Amino acid sequence: MSADTLQSFRYDPFSDAAMRDPPSLYRELRKSDGAYYIAEYDTWVFSRFEDVWNGYMDREHFSEAEGMLFTREQLLVHHRGAPPEPVLEPVKNMFLFLDPPVHTAHRQATAAPFLKGSITRREAEITALVRDRLALLLPRGEFDLNADFASFVAVTMVCRVLGIEPRDSEVLASAVNLTVAARADDPAVIEARGMIYGLLLETVSRRRAGKGPASPVIDELMRRDTIGRPLTDEEIATDLNGILVGGTETLPKIVAGGLLELASRPDQLEQVRADMPTSVVPAFEEMLRFCAPAQWFGRTVKKPVRLGGVDLEPGQRAILIIASANRDHREFDQPDAFEWNRKARRLLSFGVGPHFCIGIHLARLEGQVMLREFLGAVKRYTVHPERGNWPVSQFQIGWTSLPVTIDELV
Repeated sequence: MSADTLQSFRYDPFSDAAMRDPPSLYRELRKSDGAYYIAEYDTWVFSRFEDVWNGYMDREHFSEAEGMLFTREQLLVHHRGAPPEPVLEPVKNMFLFLDPPVHTAHRQATAAPFLKGSITRREAEITALVRDRLALLLPRGEFDLNADFASFVAVTMVCRVLGIEPRDSEVLASAVNLTVAARADDPAVIEARGMIYGLLLETVSRRRAGKGPASPVIDELMRRDTIGRPLTDEEIATDLNGILVGGTETLPKIVAGGLLELASRPDQLEQVRADMPTSVVPAFEEMLRFCAPAQWFGRTVKKPVRLGGVDLEPGQRAILIIASANRDHREFDQPDAFEWNRKARRLLSFGVGPHFCIGIHLARLEGQVMLREFLGAVKRYTVHPERGNWPVSQFQIGWTSLPVTIDELV
């Protein structure tokens, strides 16, 4: 990047440009020396794959004690020195504000139903759910790839894994999408968050009383002592909220966006069809790279560390941009091209390190099944992005609504 470009270029994760269409900003960031400093926030931004990967893997020098989704107001308050200790009385945002070893112990209590073997055994269940949903939707001739299809599958499966019984899966999925795609002070967002938390708290209370479906996650959190005392119903509900939201709103954006990318590349779409079911795995992996909605996560520096060629001091914050790293030419050939059969060594779409996504195996299997069953049932389809919804967000960017017309069935 030239000196003139550096003087004129500005990146702010909370700017309108960064929240609406950030890829062009990421390209400029990657041209820099590997790290970009925002003096207003005393924060370093890392956009290249290797730096982002190493930052997430480094549990010794980076902490999540301040959370992983910084607000602008939070970054405007500068501080140096050790990060704050995690709040355990009461616990707040369990996964997001804990470091190992406490985080490790707590995560082990929730991991069993999300392990690869446990999820693999659910493939027939997921396939039946997807087929039933398509049997309802396809006769309509037009429906929404996210809201009607992928979100319904995602929220239904994560609720089954957690032992949650929503009154209406479609309403719950809509509420989840609303909470991550609008301003936190929006009355509709406040209402949606209250509805979700109320459902979770009610579920935990029933399990505490020995009622409702068994839940290996809830039951284990009630039984285990992960922080030196039993968890309250409110703390468990807060923890479940992170799993429910993470397992519901990210994957549908990938499925919807990925089907749009294939529809706009008829030659690749035909290649995927010709090689099914073998082609489904690499095609969905490319969707994960190209369409993953999570933009970045934050870390607070615990000890002096060098990353991306710069020295970071304790108390400073780091923003590690996943969406930029997944388009880095140092890691991927022709990174801005969608290639269904790309052979990628590594991806950052689910994160890496101690806080990688606990639902990685469930999301992958759901996505592969949805892609396989949709293309197996639909010969020709037309996606309508002009009628879709791509809301402004500092964190999750993607289609929350994307209509599709079914032109011809198999």
